[in-house]
Amino acid sequence: MPETLIQMIKESSEKFSDLPALKIKEGESFKPITYKQLYEIIKNLGTALIDIGVGKNDHVGLISDNRYEWIICDLAIIGTGACDVPRGSDSTPQELEYILNHAEVETCFVEDKRQLEKIYSISENLPKLKQLIVIDEEKEIDKSQYKLMKIYTMKELIKKGKKLMDEGDNRFEEASARVKREDLATIIYTSGTTGNPKGVMLSHGNIMHNVLNSPKAIPITKGDRFLSILPAWHSFERTVEYVLLYVGASNAYSKPAAQVLMQDLAIEKPHYIASVPRIWEALYNAIHYKISRESLIKRSIFHFFVNTGIKYKKNWLLMKNLVPRFSRVTISKRIGELFKSTLVVVFLKPLVKIGDKLVYSKIREKTGGQLKAGISGGGALQKHVDDFFAGINLSVLEGYGLTETSPIVAVRTFERPVPYTVGPLLDEVQVKIVNEEGRELPPGEKGIIMVKGPLVMMGYYKDPEATRKVLSPDGWLNTGDLGRMTIYGELQITGRAKDTIVLLGGENIEPLPLEHALLQSRFIAQVMVVGQDKKTLGALIVPNFEALKEWADETNISYSSIEELLEKTETRALYRSEIKNYISPKFGFRAVEYISNFKLLPKKFEVGKELTHTLKIRRNYVQELYKDLIDSMYR
Repeated sequence: MPETLIQMIKESSEKFSDLPALKIKEGESFKPITYKQLYEIIKNLGTALIDIGVGKNDHVGLISDNRYEWIICDLAIIGTGACDVPRGSDSTPQELEYILNHAEVETCFVEDKRQLEKIYSISENLPKLKQLIVIDEEKEIDKSQYKLMKIYTMKELIKKGKKLMDEGDNRFEEASARVKREDLATIIYTSGTTGNPKGVMLSHGNIMHNVLNSPKAIPITKGDRFLSILPAWHSFERTVEYVLLYVGASNAYSKPAAQVLMQDLAIEKPHYIASVPRIWEALYNAIHYKISRESLIKRSIFHFFVNTGIKYKKNWLLMKNLVPRFSRVTISKRIGELFKSTLVVVFLKPLVKIGDKLVYSKIREKTGGQLKAGISGGGALQKHVDDFFAGINLSVLEGYGLTETSPIVAVRTFERPVPYTVGPLLDEVQVKIVNEEGRELPPGEKGIIMVKGPLVMMGYYKDPEATRKVLSPDGWLNTGDLGRMTIYGELQITGRAKDTIVLLGGENIEPLPLEHALLQSRFIAQVMVVGQDKKTLGALIVPNFEALKEWADETNISYSSIEELLEKTETRALYRSEIKNYISPKFGFRAVEYISNFKLLPKKFEVGKELTHTLKIRRNYVQELYKDLIDSMYR
């Protein structure tokens, strides 16, 4: 088995030489790059990198969004014995200045001319940065304008490397053969919710743990087709791409924009999609919005069969004992469950078959019709979204991990698709749940999730204090997440330790379940629950503006701007009603969890501001940004 990433791609290029590895959109079709071609390009680029001075233990920047060249640059960099420092192209100049200086980057790939100019504009603050390599040459670049640095294009370096190799230059193969399992492969700077990002150091061995063990959990295999929509620099998407290259699957590059994605799904007909929960939420909302525009008869048929499918699936899972179990059930109770669930399954099965022809199959067809599963990571999947896709027989396998764990710790499997959990642990991974004093808790009890195994990071770059705070001397990583284990070994995520809201009365409130409940409303697009050191909870709500405008038109409410509409008495009454509907005892919420105050925001949360690059809310940043607005709720 390969021990390093560069050894992995070399072996795959020999094993799957003529199979498609990457697919690039050209017009209305995807053009393949074979495994053999891919490795040749990597060797060419890697040889040129060595020739311009990149070597063992160097740190090379990689500032780019999702595109096929990303993985080529990545593997060429780490094949030289260097490590890469990736970041998305929506990073601000201030973020890049901090990261490139902190990581002591001397050579940096940039996606295009815009990124070139962004970094060059701060070049006087980047004393170590000597050379930039432009990936995309769509816009002509006049190198004479950039006198402070050496400028290359990726294309010219590949050409240079090929010429050197044709002349017998074997430095890249020699360098890659010297790369060891324990060598640093990448420093990924976490988006963070407070302060400067921390540089997570991952070795080849850390990442290879995920590469070798993920296919045991989800049987991705030779010839499977993936559609890529997440940022390649993020650890989840990146590791998924490595897994594909290890098993002989292919990856077609798309975008999360609805029109582009839906078209590419129809063209490529993927077997899998790796995504964040927001993608599935958006698909759920889009389906329900479209249905809301149909006739009463069509709406009724849709909702009847979807609800039937959900009920059938829940009872099927109960019949198979594939439900979250946090304590043992008695034999008599289990016999009762089995009897009742079997009756429901038998009774509903004919209706589900009809529902599949009329409703479910039509929705699945929108994903290309051959999707084996969606793999969801980077955040918790909402229960109503989880139920919906299970009910229409479209598998969404939810996983859990962190950048610090390379990243996958656990993932739901086809064999044990236990809902509302992130499934069993990957092989060689240990998890324990502890209380605030560090005492290990039994299955069923909620506490802090601790992880140990070969997937755990080497530490934070140049930050031993931050490393000591989360990583114990014996290798246990404090994830900062809250969760519990089922009696059968599945992990359930229940919240984030540092997100816990403490009210004036001393009550501890987890905001995530409340936010997930509110997001079931078709009138709410984004929400953050607040209330630290307050008597009651409040919420910052970003409306679903399309649904809100449609409601306003239907109820004959006149307005000249979104801001005016949000201030209308009728609008506030609508949202007060939605909050009371979803945060109620029927959903299991306590009186202390009721939301008594809210503010409607006129614009969406944005990546790089209110949201991290993985679409998680930067709670501390939002608290500070909207401090006056939050305070006004309680006056």
